[in-house]
Amino acid sequence: MASTLEFTLNGRSVRVADVSPNTTLLEYLRSTGLTGSKEGCAEGDCGACSVAIIERDANGKPTYRAVNSCLMPVCLVAGREVVSVEGVGCSANMHPVQRTMTEGYGSQCGYCTPGFICSMFEGYYRDDLHTPDDLDEQLAGNLCRCTGYRPIRDAAAEAFQCGVRNAECGVKDGFSERLKNSDTRLGAAAYENAGEKFFRPTSLADLLRLRKENPDARLIAGATELGLDITKRYKKFPTLISTEAVVELKEIKATASEWHVGSAVTLTEIEDKLGEEFPALGDMLRVFGSRQIRNRATMGGNLVTASPIGDSAPVLLVLDAKVVLACLNEVGRVTPCAPSAGQVESGAHGVTRPT
Repeated sequence: MASTLEFTLNGRSVRVADVSPNTTLLEYLRSTGLTGSKEGCAEGDCGACSVAIIERDANGKPTYRAVNSCLMPVCLVAGREVVSVEGVGCSANMHPVQRTMTEGYGSQCGYCTPGFICSMFEGYYRDDLHTPDDLDEQLAGNLCRCTGYRPIRDAAAEAFQCGVRNAECGVKDGFSERLKNSDTRLGAAAYENAGEKFFRPTSLADLLRLRKENPDARLIAGATELGLDITKRYKKFPTLISTEAVVELKEIKATASEWHVGSAVTLTEIEDKLGEEFPALGDMLRVFGSRQIRNRATMGGNLVTASPIGDSAPVLLVLDAKVVLACLNEVGRVTPCAPSAGQVESGAHGVTRPT
């Protein structure tokens, strides 16, 4: 087991040591002097803690995604690239989203501004923002308690138009170049600090084996639910096992009759891939939390929490969806299985295609 974690922060390699896997990314950033990201609610509602990470979109291309750093344990960014507001730009070299916010007086008390900047940063590099509703949806996960939304929205609209013009004119941008050179594939990880462990397997067989060897471990994907246990219920999990790098659980595949959606696929990826073919699903996901939440939350996580307010279950029932379970057989191979007491389970979803 490694005693350190490494990730890229604002373009520089960072090594994390002597930090609990249960420490949130926000706590880590602020403890290292990067205090631009703020804690407003510690539950993913206000967006003041937003940062950007490099992820894969539904087509496998690198892209920036705004996420709530207050919910994301720092162990989940191992091997990733993170951009905090300090890395977006500075007064001597402002990014267009910062420039338009400054020139349009979009910042009032300033507490929410760093989070808005990071959400706008994601939007700046999207090529699918076409309508005023799209713009509003991009910013919907950020709250301004000064109610200065009009200049903020105007600043975002101007910045996004600037991004479109720059892309059309071939203007070189350091962040765009960084995306082209990014390797978004997550490797295996095993980290331990003071008896607390974090594992990130890359295959379903390894995931099920680790789960069997650590029966008290908690599976973690987007952490939008488990993160609340850490920030609001002050829980510490002795062992966390991530599903994010398990190839079989990150796939979205289509056959002539149905879609197969891995349980670790994010809601944003599902919306982008299936939303047009299944309007009811797309409409539901559009109002499923904020952009930052959907960039991390998974359909599998929403189902297995068995919450009575789970948004996805009614739509999946209407679409005649099925859940596929898998377990390890006696010789250690992954096989389909029926749920029973004590079994180690994982899942994918099958949604019937309209005819």
